[in-house]
Amino acid sequence: MKDVSYDHKWSVTTLKGHTADVTGIDFAQDGKKFVSVSTDRSAFLWDCRDFEEKEHKCVSQVLEFDTATKVSFSPDSKSMVFAMKRMNKLSVFKLVRKEGSTAYKFVHVENVDFPVVHTQDILYCGISSTGKYLMSASLDMKIALYDIHGSVLKVLEPKLSALFDVTLSPDGRFIAACGFTPDVFVYEVLFNREGSFQEVKRAFDLKGHNSGVFGVAFNCNASRAVTVSRDGYWRIFDTDIRYSQGQEATIVNKGEWSMLKGANADHIRLAMSPSGGCFAVSCDSNLKLFSSEDDSSDFPMLPNIHGNHNVNVIRFSPCGRFLATCGDRYIRIFRNIPEYQSDIVRLTKNINYVSGDAPRRRIQEQIEEAKKMIQMYCT
Repeated sequence: MKDVSYDHKWSVTTLKGHTADVTGIDFAQDGKKFVSVSTDRSAFLWDCRDFEEKEHKCVSQVLEFDTATKVSFSPDSKSMVFAMKRMNKLSVFKLVRKEGSTAYKFVHVENVDFPVVHTQDILYCGISSTGKYLMSASLDMKIALYDIHGSVLKVLEPKLSALFDVTLSPDGRFIAACGFTPDVFVYEVLFNREGSFQEVKRAFDLKGHNSGVFGVAFNCNASRAVTVSRDGYWRIFDTDIRYSQGQEATIVNKGEWSMLKGANADHIRLAMSPSGGCFAVSCDSNLKLFSSEDDSSDFPMLPNIHGNHNVNVIRFSPCGRFLATCGDRYIRIFRNIPEYQSDIVRLTKNINYVSGDAPRRRIQEQIEEAKKMIQMYCT
């Protein structure tokens, strides 16, 4: 039998089961579940807790009548939204235990019906962590927001000439869109005290690139954002700002990756770890992880992780220890090693402001633990 695992120190495992290209993956916030969808029309539910074991428990199901191309877990980890290819609209499925079993099955929630908004394939979908709204976006330049019953709240059409990436911040506050222009547009989704939708307004821009921006991502509380551009550079922004008072997002770090320069937007993917300490970029089938805190640290590129297929999606686990990628019919799970470098930088700064022997000793222990992990996986 052909060995399809990826040989690298950071590699945790390869998830096998799909018979065609995997186009969508997502981690549930409960840290236990992981979902994948493929052009083979199947959806798989995996148990994250056995990623480091030899056997991987999973439930698979062929979806009736249509193919899911993208997937996003709901905040309660009990349901998910799929982007459906043939109908070109969103569809909600919930996880229901099979009778007399602990295993789950995917059940279509038929009383939530979404309209067709897009004229081209849906490339991005998401559910806000507050559970108040859902989002879909397409190359037709439209970003649609829906309530939980499927009604359209708002359709945005950002003037970007071309739409390269759309992301929903993990805290549910922002939607960021980037494309052919060098600025990233960040919108705030506003609800009143009763929880009713009010409006979507342009909150602030992420500025500094000299060319189109391929991707944008936030950390878990949207206090940090990362962008990657055709100009060959990545930038980290401080987005913990009073934008309503005119304060602008500032660049706190930047670096270069030559593969970005002049690349094709379709071939670039980006994700940021929950802490914001690390981010991952793919170009074609090559994956590169960076420390957000240390632009001088150069971690090795992981080449051809999905053979001659482009990476479709990158996702970090809620704990930040792992990241998953998909592209061909296999799903790769890697350890997030650059996060430890960011921990070292952050803790080394913090120790100078800590008084008392016990807290300082604990921070020093954490620094030593992080250094051990770097040494173990980077030498």
